[in-house]
Amino acid sequence: MFSKLSSTLFLLLFSVLLSTQAQAEIAATSIYSTVEKSVYQIRVINKQTGDKSSIGSGFVVNKDNILATNYHVVSEYVNDPDLFRLEYLATDGKKGPLELIDFDIVHDLAVIKSKKPMGTPLSIDALPPKGATLFSLGNPMDLGFTIVKGSNNGILTKAEDGNILFSGSLNQGMSGGPTLNKEGHVIGVNVATSGNDISFLVAAKYLTVILDRLEKNNYKPVADRFAHSAAQIRESSKKIVNKILNNKWSSKHIGNITVPERLDKSILCWDASRKPKKDDLLRSYLTTCSNRDNIYVSESLNIGTINYDYTWLQTKDLSPTRFYRHYEKRNHSIIGSRANKRDVTNFSCHTDFTQIASQDFKTTVCRRDYIKYEGLSDMMFTTALVGKESKGFLFNLDFTGTDSKTALKLFTRMLETFKWEK
Repeated sequence: MFSKLSSTLFLLLFSVLLSTQAQAEIAATSIYSTVEKSVYQIRVINKQTGDKSSIGSGFVVNKDNILATNYHVVSEYVNDPDLFRLEYLATDGKKGPLELIDFDIVHDLAVIKSKKPMGTPLSIDALPPKGATLFSLGNPMDLGFTIVKGSNNGILTKAEDGNILFSGSLNQGMSGGPTLNKEGHVIGVNVATSGNDISFLVAAKYLTVILDRLEKNNYKPVADRFAHSAAQIRESSKKIVNKILNNKWSSKHIGNITVPERLDKSILCWDASRKPKKDDLLRSYLTTCSNRDNIYVSESLNIGTINYDYTWLQTKDLSPTRFYRHYEKRNHSIIGSRANKRDVTNFSCHTDFTQIASQDFKTTVCRRDYIKYEGLSDMMFTTALVGKESKGFLFNLDFTGTDSKTALKLFTRMLETFKWEK
């Protein structure tokens, strides 16, 4: 009796699995044939050579001549429209010019326009439950139109960008293409991959914000792209830092001082101390923390980072003079940015001595401003314990592409939480 029942259940389960697989295959085939003519390859063309410099994907949305893609797909053109132009390539081989009309640099989205109808606009829908089957479309590695099946793993909660984790193999060239639910509606936009079926999508809700804005201004193109970018990045920075300021922070002891550790779920901290040896004359302990987010501005420039670290040094064997020499070498900070003199001004710094947690510290504040992105700055803060012959403490905090006043608020608040433990 048990054997017959088990066999029956197995056959039922097997038939359900076959049915589910068949339905997924039918859905993929249906989506492919229905959506194919609304998905395009987006090309950035060098005007001098006529050759493509980079490629991505895009899809028709809202109106038959409006397409969505990633900001990073068209970033070369955004930053240098005199050298580059935009072009689409259809699945039937036809090409045509495109015009950039709006973008969201923070969420890596752009909206472009064609002079002619491009197909049926795809509708936007809410994200389905975790585990739901999704279909990602695009033009991987310039090989032609492709559909990739995967699963929804939900919104990433440990990142500020709110991207969707997609268990499917996105490849280079699929960026900017749509990811659809089984009804063929857009729930996200392909943006990045980490390999091994780990990929990321921009939630479609951010695209609707741009489309609503465009509808209100009759699809008028952005007038000043750099001012548009700067305003978006500045507001994002303020939002993130103000959120951090309102969080309840965890704390940690390092040497004789208690400091804030993890300021937000988007920030991760690691121990980076050197393993001590028996004959060490100087012991040091290091904790580093950083956010996981940055904003792609161009191929050579990412901004939006927040990094900080704490170092404690102590000795029983070194003379005060020798200890000071070692301590002084450690008291420096290098900002994690590839910005160069074409992007930013030189750093301007101010140093002062102040009391923090009833102890004497030397504090330096440095700032440099972005040339094209008005109102954005890189900030470096360094604080060093002074007046101790055998103990030292260093705190470094740096921001890239931030509002300087907001960054200063966070630095001040962090110092106010320091506590000296005897």
